[in-house]
Amino acid sequence: MNLKTEDDSFAVEFHHPKSKMPTYVLGAKGSGKTHLMRHQAFELQKLRYQAEGLGLRDGVKRDGYIGLYMRCSGLSSNRFSGKRQPEELWDDLFAYYFELWVAQQTLAFALELGLDQSTEVDEKLSHEIAGLFDKKIEVPEYRLRAIKDFLIAAQKSLDYEINNCLMNGGVKVEILATPGKLIFGIPRTFADSFDFLKDVLFVYSIDEFENLTESQQKHVNTLYRERENPTTFRIGARTYGIRTYATNSAGEENIRNSEFIELRLDEKFRELKPQYEAFCRTLASKRLSIGGSATNDPDIQIDIDKHLATFDARWNSPSWQFIINKEPSRRPHFLRLQENLSRLEGVVSVGQAFEKLKQPKFPLLEKLNILLFYQRIARGLNLNVALDEIAADCSNFVAGKDSGSYGQSFGHYSRDLAAQLLREANQTLTYGGFETFVRMSGGIPRALLTILRSVYEWSIFENETPFEAGLISLKAQHKGVIDASDWYYNHIRKAGVQGQHVQSAIDRLARLFRISRFGDKPIESSLSSFSVAEEKISPAAREILKVAEARAFLHRIKGGQKERNSDEVTAKFQISPMLAPRWDIPMARRGIHPFSADDFNTIFDPNESSKYSALSANWTNSVTFPFRKGSAIRNTPSQPGLFDD
Repeated sequence: MNLKTEDDSFAVEFHHPKSKMPTYVLGAKGSGKTHLMRHQAFELQKLRYQAEGLGLRDGVKRDGYIGLYMRCSGLSSNRFSGKRQPEELWDDLFAYYFELWVAQQTLAFALELGLDQSTEVDEKLSHEIAGLFDKKIEVPEYRLRAIKDFLIAAQKSLDYEINNCLMNGGVKVEILATPGKLIFGIPRTFADSFDFLKDVLFVYSIDEFENLTESQQKHVNTLYRERENPTTFRIGARTYGIRTYATNSAGEENIRNSEFIELRLDEKFRELKPQYEAFCRTLASKRLSIGGSATNDPDIQIDIDKHLATFDARWNSPSWQFIINKEPSRRPHFLRLQENLSRLEGVVSVGQAFEKLKQPKFPLLEKLNILLFYQRIARGLNLNVALDEIAADCSNFVAGKDSGSYGQSFGHYSRDLAAQLLREANQTLTYGGFETFVRMSGGIPRALLTILRSVYEWSIFENETPFEAGLISLKAQHKGVIDASDWYYNHIRKAGVQGQHVQSAIDRLARLFRISRFGDKPIESSLSSFSVAEEKISPAAREILKVAEARAFLHRIKGGQKERNSDEVTAKFQISPMLAPRWDIPMARRGIHPFSADDFNTIFDPNESSKYSALSANWTNSVTFPFRKGSAIRNTPSQPGLFDD
């Protein structure tokens, strides 16, 4: 994946981690954290050396790093608590257990590199490593393999004591090493003894960090704060998985960009749109090749777009004529306009409006004309003049002449108006095409694979032959996308009551955006995003917002939002595109709705949700004719206002 950007630090760390700065690799579930860390692990380094015809030592020297990959789930960290023992005891036992665990991985790597081939060197290394313990250890001989066996036995003994602590009434363990002595001392011993390791960085890649408790994370935080050359840490965790940055170093807390840096994968993938899409195409193509679809050659890039049916949503597309196959006067948008204009009491005639706004061959432009007309009604402008202006602007647009604000309005609202047309014709919304699937995944490769799998399964169910003959229908694509969206909604959230509160808040938010999208006069175009002053909302709402962001139900947008009526910069968020099909809201981000603290609390604070019905009604009134209460049409004196007595 080509990640070249103006800031190459991410690309360098992504491909070839040589920075000594400890790094958190963060992201949502399925964003590729584990794949990245495994890619940088010694097990895969070996495979690359083999493919290139390099020896292990030459390869390590060239790379300049060794990735020692470990998963925290293997620690069964929940054992280190309770059982009628003080927390201080468990903290010390976990620190010792972690030391034994990491030291074993380091020695296993050393043996694989053949650092024990010379008996003399093996004994020398073993004596130096044995000297790192606080007490003389009993080994049958001073060999690296014997010390590794000692560490394994010590860990097993500790496992037994911990697992039987409650039955035995306590733990009988000698802690033989000070925290950090083995973790930092063993790599230093190797680097001092072998020229090819002199400038090599030992990278402890600790994955699934979210499985550690706060006190356990605090211990690891202390280790990387006090790290010694030639070691560093890469810590993989889900976005919500970092419980603390505190340390045991006199109460100090690790600070971002000082003691550590962060790689937020899904966030970075969303920023690098062209590179991410190229990566997704390669990923999908290789999966299809491995599965025997379309081609059996993994080196051939499959053009997935050729296998997917598409819908031409351009304003002059013949598809609209096929879908909206009624005479203009019988089309739902004109029937609604007729109903609404009947309430104007002679301000403007239905026939006059119909003649000015109709475009029989281009239903999508009819929708835009009516929207522009509604906007002028809400602003209280002269409607006869408005009809003439809209008709003239539309004619210029169709003729390809300078369309000015008309063309700009079409660019802003075309997706929403297309969605309205499809809904009025009882057609499903089109979330189809590979580019759409990539955008929908929101920087999470697993989400993309889930979409593709669901689409494929629905294609089979519809008796199609995907990637063999014919196209995957829009119907199968739509059903697959809906299934993938439901999977995301139900499986990415946090378990328990707080997770339910997040789902409820997102549901309330999305329903407001849907009201806007399908209203007579949408509040904003392609509304899927909002801004809010986080410091002004209630603590309960702030907590739900935090969890929704951590669980990737919401994506924070860098830079925030500068509000129109002030210089205040507020936080800006978008609903995950993976959730958009669930409510028929846009995936694209264009319009931003600024929420007041009170309205936001109504949506996100579980204690304020009883006010939601009133908020929803206000949104409905603001986008439904006759729009805001108290609006008036301020026309010439001879033309009465719409709501004048």
